[in-house]
Amino acid sequence: MKNKLEKNLNILISFKSINEISEECLSYVDILDLKNPDKGAIGSWEIKNLKEVVSKFSSKIKISATLGDEKEVYKILEKLELFDLLKLDYIKFGVFVENENGLNRLLKSVSDLRCKTELVPVVFVENSFIRKYLISDISIFKKYGFNFLLLDTYLKELGNLSDFCSRNYLTNLINNSLDLKLNIGLAGKLNISNIPQLVNLKPKIMGFRSAVCEHEKRNLKISITKLKKLHYSIISSKRHAMDTAGAW
Repeated sequence: MKNKLEKNLNILISFKSINEISEECLSYVDILDLKNPDKGAIGSWEIKNLKEVVSKFSSKIKISATLGDEKEVYKILEKLELFDLLKLDYIKFGVFVENENGLNRLLKSVSDLRCKTELVPVVFVENSFIRKYLISDISIFKKYGFNFLLLDTYLKELGNLSDFCSRNYLTNLINNSLDLKLNIGLAGKLNISNIPQLVNLKPKIMGFRSAVCEHEKRNLKISITKLKKLHYSIISSKRHAMDTAGAW
């Protein structure tokens, strides 16, 4: 695996601009995610700004970046080739497909690029085809060489991850991924109230934006107070899980 995460659970926080990033913020973060919510669910930063962040922070923390809300395979491939030159740790790309043929075509095309950077498919749980397919054959992602899979929501106004995926669904999904050594990340307008339940499921990554922003609005600035609160909530939930069930 190109970028193995040593922790059992890693906190990914999405930053919309370099002005939001500070040493204090990063002390509560495991993965510095570069995403512009003004440009979509996985809106991308400008290349020059990505380069600046990598130059400043790559020696201190793992860095991921979103590719943008690209839906056409050829556009995804074009941008992946550019992003692969930036020395990021992870590149997140959207899986916008409606059937098995489309999924195979996308994953094979991306895999055939043989990028040096760890690539992370992002699936959107509002998509009923994706929800059903993940339970029936999640191994397709390992088949094409992916080590990570991130569940997210596309239309934030429709709700968060828990509104589309039950606890039983997520439990089965994560359990199915263990034998495959496929690392599951959970995101999608998650808030602090979701943390205790989701921590118990033992995902590899939990991703946040809205929960750490002023007024919990993803287009506003990150609040260090909210970030600290979220960080300690996760730590507390992990300790509780260890004390009650030895989950960690």
